[in-house]
Amino acid sequence: MAKRILVSKELKKELKKVQRNAAKKLQLKYRDWAYFKKVGNYFIIHRIGIGFQTGSFAMNVKTQVKPYIIDDIFWEVFDMASNSQEPMSIRAVGAFTVEGLSLPDKVAKEDWKMEDLDLEKVESKVFEVLSEAYEEALKIITSFSDFEDFYAYTVENGPSLVGYDLIGMLLRIHREQYAEALQMAEGLIAKGKHGKFQNKSKWINEYIVDYCKERLGQ
Repeated sequence: MAKRILVSKELKKELKKVQRNAAKKLQLKYRDWAYFKKVGNYFIIHRIGIGFQTGSFAMNVKTQVKPYIIDDIFWEVFDMASNSQEPMSIRAVGAFTVEGLSLPDKVAKEDWKMEDLDLEKVESKVFEVLSEAYEEALKIITSFSDFEDFYAYTVENGPSLVGYDLIGMLLRIHREQYAEALQMAEGLIAKGKHGKFQNKSKWINEYIVDYCKERLGQ
């Protein structure tokens, strides 16, 4: 079994620089671990992982896509509307953000040893794999005619149901379908599902119920 090798602090800095250089070529912005971009009505987020095992280099790129407006709706409902005025990066790295559709990871492996690593080769490989992930994200979002298409695809193809109910309710609120969003939220609460976000001792699904009732004049 290959043994995982710890990366020095200095090499970590160099690898972070390599990642950012590759991201810049795709005009991606970055903050902390996230590389992101607004494309049309959607938001693309990438996370790059690099590691070493005995005699080998490995990397992966994780990708999420979501409607750009989904966090604005979430923050309005969740009594955090001021977050919409924050820098774009909050939609990628913020603690209170909506989880998007996760696309399949892009991975690569090379027989490169850490002690004689060629950083130019690493940057080229990172750019290659990141480009593949970015192009796949572009292909996915351009296939959607509207957010309803996005939601249907997400429910059918997403790897997890975590967060997708929230997307469904928020998109209904966006379309002013308050009765439907209210029914979804009340149904989830009845099953003991209050959502994973809490603000001022109140859960997100409870916020959705109150928000929809207010809009419906109840």
